[in-house]
Amino acid sequence: MKKRLIFALMTIGGLLIKAQVGINMPAPEAVLHIDGQKNTAPAVSGSYYDDVVVTASGNMGVGTKTPKTRLDMRSAERLNALGIGGTSQTASAAKAGALRYNPGTQDLSYSNGTAWTPLAHKAPNDFVDAENASAQSFTSGTQAAIINWTKKTDVNGSFNSGTGIFTASKTGIYIVAFTFSLASGTIANDARYETLIQTNSASSATNKVFKCVGSYPGTNTLSNRVAGNCSGIFNLNQGDNITVSLNQALGTAKTLDTEASLTSISIFGL
Repeated sequence: MKKRLIFALMTIGGLLIKAQVGINMPAPEAVLHIDGQKNTAPAVSGSYYDDVVVTASGNMGVGTKTPKTRLDMRSAERLNALGIGGTSQTASAAKAGALRYNPGTQDLSYSNGTAWTPLAHKAPNDFVDAENASAQSFTSGTQAAIINWTKKTDVNGSFNSGTGIFTASKTGIYIVAFTFSLASGTIANDARYETLIQTNSASSATNKVFKCVGSYPGTNTLSNRVAGNCSGIFNLNQGDNITVSLNQALGTAKTLDTEASLTSISIFGL
């Protein structure tokens, strides 16, 4: 029993004398020093990128052995992003000064002790500019989405050029403008076409479709190039889609003109 007591006292005394703890680190340089990959070289400052230290003043460093603030993550290799998640806590429960991420609005907010207040920020607005030289064919009297676009600009990667589907990256107002041109060909008597811009949004705050109509009344015996346009403004929720389509009733199948700039779409989020 005495031997055990003496050993315990010696162990505790050794810890008190040492006053520093190292994990994967035989010569710790702080009160607590963890070397994640056991690769720290004291003479090489960049080798501390995987280390965690707690200093005698209570500062914690992640990737640095000399933290200047209560939590310092300024590592040499710059992989020092700070991850912040969401929370279901009320602002009063989280206390003033807490920070959270809001996945719905894609922003950060802080607690003032009473309410969650969004931090001022300016996320990039959606902006799409695309052209079409696919020579897509449209059967007379059948509505079909326009596909196989060529993107010139897509700020947030919101537009699928193959399917022609745009997906709103955030809730807001979206302006859509669309033009088309068909290859030259004969037109039936009293013919017409419809261009349509549609959304799948379930919101009652927006129109579901904008439709524009062009007509060719009377008798037509010459070949013509038919062109048209349509535009609309939508109030979309994040994740809502927009598509553009054509319903031509010109008598025979028609194809898009291969001049890319004659068939275009632009979508801008406010």
